[in-house]
Amino acid sequence: MIFIFVIFAFILTWFFIEITLFIVNRYYNSSDKLKEVFHKKFVWKLRMLAISLIFVTVGYMYFFENDKFLQAVKYCLGVVL
Repeated sequence: MIFIFVIFAFILTWFFIEITLFIVNRYYNSSDKLKEVFHKKFVWKLRMLAISLIFVTVGYMYFFENDKFLQAVKYCLGVVL
């Protein structure tokens, strides 16, 4: 059950990050190609970081089952929802 909460939190976070990136890209002036390449690399690094964090979190929860960690996740989701 807690895995569903973590995946739901990840989806919400991913949704908010993508909305933010969409808004920033909308107002981003792409006159300089070097900055545009750096910006695109940054976006992909941010996405890879998010995906790696979800895998690390799920692995940690699966192998260690720490009660304090589970309580923290439930508390964070309670604040958000």
